[in-house]
Amino acid sequence: MSFPTLPPNDVPPPAAFSRPFGVVILALINACGAVLYLGCALLLVLMSTVPDTRKEDVAVLGVIGGVIALIGIFHAVTAAGLFQLKGYGRICQMIQSAVGLLGIPFGTIVSAMVLYYLTRPGTKLLFSGRPPAAMTAAERDSVARDSKSGVVVAVVAIILLVGVVAMVGIVAAIAIPGFLRARMSGNEASAIAAMRAMSSAQTVHAAAHDGRYTSAADPGPRDGYRFTLRLSADQNQFVYWAEPERVDTTGSRAFCVTQSGTVFAYQARDVFPPPDADAGCPAGGRTL
Repeated sequence: MSFPTLPPNDVPPPAAFSRPFGVVILALINACGAVLYLGCALLLVLMSTVPDTRKEDVAVLGVIGGVIALIGIFHAVTAAGLFQLKGYGRICQMIQSAVGLLGIPFGTIVSAMVLYYLTRPGTKLLFSGRPPAAMTAAERDSVARDSKSGVVVAVVAIILLVGVVAMVGIVAAIAIPGFLRARMSGNEASAIAAMRAMSSAQTVHAAAHDGRYTSAADPGPRDGYRFTLRLSADQNQFVYWAEPERVDTTGSRAFCVTQSGTVFAYQARDVFPPPDADAGCPAGGRTL
């Protein structure tokens, strides 16, 4: 007794399409990108919460962090869409790849390959939301055929991911110390301005009070620096001293000025505040 067999074209379709290797790799790359960008955004937020951070720096860090966070969220949405074979995942990846065309030469090559893969008829059907049972045998064959072509894209994308991770690490290694140096320079410039302002204010006060200086103008700590004003017993001399709250973090130099009006700079780790106004500024300072 013989049993009838189904012809090849009558093989029942699968309940759902499996994720092609190329799509999985693109989803993983986007997930890694989301972690990297959101991690960088979090780091910038933490940097902006340092107590001595100036308002201008907080604003800049907030804007940059916000933009980076949005990019990270976009990568996360893309990863979720690709992993679930949703149409929006394909669209988001195509937007990324269109922007990536500007990354001459390697970004252009990889982005062009990804765009080619995502615009293939079978890939379009894969992300169309239609189940295999709703497609013809020819359409299912197209999906299977174009899914295999994603392997090359996946290999190239993996190589690109390694390069991007290395590049992000290099950029972070350069940008973060550069930002810290810029912030220290800003703090030091603010401290020098405060020294000169104090010297001018003391000169005006002494001219109106028989040559006596005052302690009422001491501004206290600000912009990562601590300020100390000391008067002699007869109030005819003063020493104004500024030192960073955290050496090599909020500033690397200390500053000193007396009634002479000359501002001196010192390496903060090498000196201490003068003991009294009669001693004047410590020796070895560089005139500014």
